[in-house]
Amino acid sequence: MMGRRDGSSTRPHDNWPENQVQSMETQSDTHKLSEALLVCRRELAQVRAEQEPLAEQVAHWQARGSNAEAISTYLAECLARELSRAYWEVREPGSPITWRRFLVSRWPWLRFLARHWQSTASRIEAEHTRLIEMSQVFQPAWYLQHYPDVALAGVSPAAHYLRCGAAEGRDPGPNFSTEDYLAQNPECRRSGINPVVHSQQSRTALE
Repeated sequence: MMGRRDGSSTRPHDNWPENQVQSMETQSDTHKLSEALLVCRRELAQVRAEQEPLAEQVAHWQARGSNAEAISTYLAECLARELSRAYWEVREPGSPITWRRFLVSRWPWLRFLARHWQSTASRIEAEHTRLIEMSQVFQPAWYLQHYPDVALAGVSPAAHYLRCGAAEGRDPGPNFSTEDYLAQNPECRRSGINPVVHSQQSRTALE
C-alpha cells in the first residue's frame, strides 16, 4: 500500500465517484431486505403447516355440526307432525284414520253432532289452534327445538303456544316476536287474544 506524502495511507475507494458508493449501499440494503423477506416467507410457511391440521379439524367438526343440525331439524319436524296428529285425534272426529273417521265417512251428520257436544271454549281453542298451524310465522319444528320442554311434555306446539307459550313470552318462529307484536298492538294485549291468532284474524278482516 502506498502512503501519501503527509504520511497518511490512501484508501482505494476515496477516489470512487459518489454515485458508485451510493449504488453499493443500495445493493446492500436490497440484499438485506431480500433476506428478511425470505425469513418471513419461511416463518409464514411454517405457521401455515402448523395450522393445516387445525383447519382440517375445524372443517370436520363444522361438517358434523351441520349434519347434526339437519338431523335435529328432521326429527323435530317428525315430532311436530305426530304431536299435531295426536291433538287433532282427540279434537276432531274425522282427523286421523280411526273408527271415528269411518263413522263420519258413513254418516257425515255425526261431525256436526260431535261439534255440538263440544264446549264453546274447546271449539274456540280448536279454531285458534288451526289458525296458528296455518300461519306462515308459526314453525312447529323450530318451536320444539328452541323450547325442549314442550317436546318433553308431549304437547302440540301450536296448542302449547296458544295456551301458555305466548303468555310466557315465547316466539312462534324466528320471524315473529311475541313481545314486539304485543307492544305494537296494545289492543291485542288487552283482549287476551293470542298474538298469532290476532294477526291472522286482522289479515282476514282486511281481505
